[in-house]
Amino acid sequence: MKKFLSIIMVLAMVLSLGITAFAEENKGSITITNATIDETYELYKIFDASISKDADGNTNAVSYSIETDNQFFATLFGADGTADNTYFTYNANTGSVTKKEGVNDSELIKYLTELEKNGTYETAVEPVKATSDEVKFENLPYGYYLITSTLGTTVTINSNTPDVSVIDKNQKPGGEFEKQIQIGVDEEGNPIWGDSNSANIADEVTYKISFVATNYDGENKIKYYQIHDEKGDAIWAEFNSFKVTVGGVELKRGYYLSQGGVNTDNWEFFGDWSDIPEADRDRNDAQWYLVHLDYDKFRITIPWLENHTIGDVTNAAGDVTAYSVNFPENSDSKFDSPVTVEIEYRAVVEANAAIGDTSHGNRFNKAHASWTSEHETLTTPPDEVVTYVYGIGLLKDDINTRENLAGAKFRVFKDEACTEPVYVIPTDVKGVYIVDSLNTVAEKISGLKQETSRKKYEAYLEEYLKDKDGKPIEQDNLVVSQENGKLVILGLKEGSYYLKEVEAPAGYNALTQPVEFKAGEDIRSFIIFADENGNVANIQQTDGVHHEINYDLTHTVVHNSKGVVLPSTGGMGTFWLITIGTLLAIGFAVFLITHKKMSVYTD
Repeated sequence: MKKFLSIIMVLAMVLSLGITAFAEENKGSITITNATIDETYELYKIFDASISKDADGNTNAVSYSIETDNQFFATLFGADGTADNTYFTYNANTGSVTKKEGVNDSELIKYLTELEKNGTYETAVEPVKATSDEVKFENLPYGYYLITSTLGTTVTINSNTPDVSVIDKNQKPGGEFEKQIQIGVDEEGNPIWGDSNSANIADEVTYKISFVATNYDGENKIKYYQIHDEKGDAIWAEFNSFKVTVGGVELKRGYYLSQGGVNTDNWEFFGDWSDIPEADRDRNDAQWYLVHLDYDKFRITIPWLENHTIGDVTNAAGDVTAYSVNFPENSDSKFDSPVTVEIEYRAVVEANAAIGDTSHGNRFNKAHASWTSEHETLTTPPDEVVTYVYGIGLLKDDINTRENLAGAKFRVFKDEACTEPVYVIPTDVKGVYIVDSLNTVAEKISGLKQETSRKKYEAYLEEYLKDKDGKPIEQDNLVVSQENGKLVILGLKEGSYYLKEVEAPAGYNALTQPVEFKAGEDIRSFIIFADENGNVANIQQTDGVHHEINYDLTHTVVHNSKGVVLPSTGGMGTFWLITIGTLLAIGFAVFLITHKKMSVYTD
């Protein structure tokens, strides 16, 4: 059982029910709203109370008293009732109790908080564990009651009515705020979340935002919550993928507004409205609102009170530039408190993603929550996640002379057996390739900014196509070293990759085993010098024409050996030996035949 932290709520005077004197006369109730589910609430009766009523039955006076056998009596006034108390005056003749002049209610609350906290007292009724956001104690004799819970730190004084309703104001909104990114799945297929992940260019990633929301911030009733999200320009959110849940229940009806010139500056229905007939759908019935502020920012608003309406703010041209969320007076909260809010959505890593282990780069995503009450707006600190994208590089040279070698051709694979190709396309720098986004999820993402690798290098690829007789570039995994002996592959998820040499430079032997790279490990600077047209040079410093391009990636040097001329016994001398030998053999055969004939004739 949790240790009681302190008083959370009320010192309340429970007064008459205002009905005919039966068994329920001088009995009332205390109702706790905004209760915290699974927290336990307890009542301690400090004083007895009596009331008087006017002709209309309304309470017009209340007085307090205490019996000497009350468990708080000795602590407050001493065993014989003569001890002085800073806050209360006790009259031994009548047993009445009054608050001293000039006593500050906050100090009185603090005093009673410490009194209960440091003592051992019996509750007036059985404690109640909250199963909803409302806890009710009924059939209570009139009295001055102290309400405690396992959560709060404050006490609210509320008395002089027979049925008292008090608010647990100890819950704090925005707790446990967290921005996370999916890093994998467990054995049962459930997502595993973390603070960073790694992805290929064009891969889809999933984000989750979560925090604890309450109906009050202290004494202030919360009107709405907002989630503010900002991302690097290499991350493009798929707005149709948003899922908003409160207390595990999905809020399906969304409404979308794009501002800042992103799309149309008009509202449109968003999410799932199938539970409302199309003719009856109204934006005021939306459960959450998504506003796209510019390419890299958006905001989600969740109205927290009932019966909200949306008001538009327009510019001179009539375009919607802002909006307001409005509520009727005394509108009630429509969610349990506290409750967990979760937002999930998907995004794609674009082709301009920064390469390497830069802590921020343009692959970050950060968010914070805010809440607005009648009096102020407060926020959580921001939380940030990062997606890392890597590259690999290779330098090809002569094992003896260290001369950089052009024309070494490799194919890129994910596996050591070289059966799973990694498709790449050339960039506008010779020898630098990027993961091909053709037919990947990036092509299906909604919105305007979809910087796929093919789109990013479109102008260069059109020129590249001219060398292919105008044929479309087919997906390939071939990479070739240039004059500087180098090649680079960008846009890779962390992990192992294998380059298999399929053709060595002229006069050199091809490697018999693939070269393994572990992208994301041992990242170092890899420099290429190229001119404005992307042509590279085999130089070690700028020469006024070629500028330096620095890539932070995993790279290695691969040596090639020249082919060795095999030993031979051939040559022109061999030809003449064979020719002479052949003539001698023919001459010898003629001699044998002639000699045999001569012998026949002699016989």
